[in-house]
Amino acid sequence: MKTIVNILYIALTALAAYILAGCSDDNTSGLRLEGETRIEAITVSGYEGVVEHNSRSIEVNLPTGTNLSDLTVDAITLSPGATCDYPAGTHFNASVPRAIRVTNGDVHTEYTLRAAHDNVEFLSFTLDNKYSGTIDNEARTILIFVPLDADVTAMQASFTVTGGADVDPESGSVLDFTAPVVFTATLRTATVRYTVTVIKDEMSQAPKAFIGNAATVDALGDEARTACRWMLDNIPASRYVSLQQIIDGTVRLDDFTMIWCHFDWLDWPGQMWDSRDLFNSYWLHGGAILASRDGARYINDVWRIARDQQSPNNMFGGESSETLEDNLGFTVTGHEAHPLFDGIETDSDSRILLLAKGCANTNRTLQWGVDWDPYGSMQGWEERTGAKALASGHFYDINRVTIAEFEPYEALKGFSSGRVITIGTPAYEWYDRNNADNPYRDNIIALTKNAINYLCQ
Repeated sequence: MKTIVNILYIALTALAAYILAGCSDDNTSGLRLEGETRIEAITVSGYEGVVEHNSRSIEVNLPTGTNLSDLTVDAITLSPGATCDYPAGTHFNASVPRAIRVTNGDVHTEYTLRAAHDNVEFLSFTLDNKYSGTIDNEARTILIFVPLDADVTAMQASFTVTGGADVDPESGSVLDFTAPVVFTATLRTATVRYTVTVIKDEMSQAPKAFIGNAATVDALGDEARTACRWMLDNIPASRYVSLQQIIDGTVRLDDFTMIWCHFDWLDWPGQMWDSRDLFNSYWLHGGAILASRDGARYINDVWRIARDQQSPNNMFGGESSETLEDNLGFTVTGHEAHPLFDGIETDSDSRILLLAKGCANTNRTLQWGVDWDPYGSMQGWEERTGAKALASGHFYDINRVTIAEFEPYEALKGFSSGRVITIGTPAYEWYDRNNADNPYRDNIIALTKNAINYLCQ
């Protein structure tokens, strides 16, 4: 019995030794382990690379204008006894990351080399620790909106930039922003200049968000992208938020006083269904919503805002774009003094025009026929939906509601629901395929600014 145990012990010991010999963090074969496989230093086209051994990566920064497709390994220092497939003198294309394989005996390690031009960017910018700037790193501009009564002659600028960069004037400086101020940032061979412009505006400084169904603004459809870019460029404290960020929890709707949902045709229902409870909770706890174009559909059993949980019962258009043969707008129905229409002039027929003849329009319409079943009348519609009618279509017809408001009510104990404005008139379109001269575009802008300010109250 003792002999059998000894034989078994010897066999297990040999097996363990074999397994251990085959294991290595450096992708060894286990046959002939010689030495380490590290890149200690590397110089590429005259510039030293930064070697990170834990991540096995190499970063090389070169001057702007350097041809990244034609670089040379000037020198490379390896562990004693090691060789690599990118020795000194190697010419290579660094437009994409390159793998450098280091070998020592039967051990090998791969490092990823990435080359990039020197660059510096502003990551954040605020004035007096409360007014946030909109940063355009391509145009090298920063735009900041402040209240009309703000003293712009002495404002403290605070900002963050790419690590290691020097900036003049430095962060914390108190400056006069009566005229645009240029900030010069330097990082190694890169020198960039950002122009910071401060605009006094009547817009609310409350945090706001444009909600979209794409990961980035550029990936949105034409209509939503045009509206979103206008908001980011012209509305203070606004930012773009994707539905996926809301679903993932990386962005909280509760961080915003109001949100704008201006969706393109055929966004329904998509990711909105997965985020329906988050939107409903936001609204129930006082969050305000501007729901325009196909955003107006979600007041139904998705957001659960309309009392009858139904979308507008008259929705059509949106499939294609056609040139308008006449001006297009809407008619205010009994609420001419509503803040939504402040400062907007009507034509001789008491209409507010938004699009001029010659503009392209998809005729996407989301309106209520209040005289249709199950409403039967304006009173029946108001009772069933909990809304009030602010505007009708282009031609006065009080039974066709194109703009509506859902006022706050005590939704939860201790909480009032948020205010909601829906805009479903086909005249409310931001993208014009024809890029026509539209003298009524200021009305679109004024209507939107009024809605945002009203919802931020």
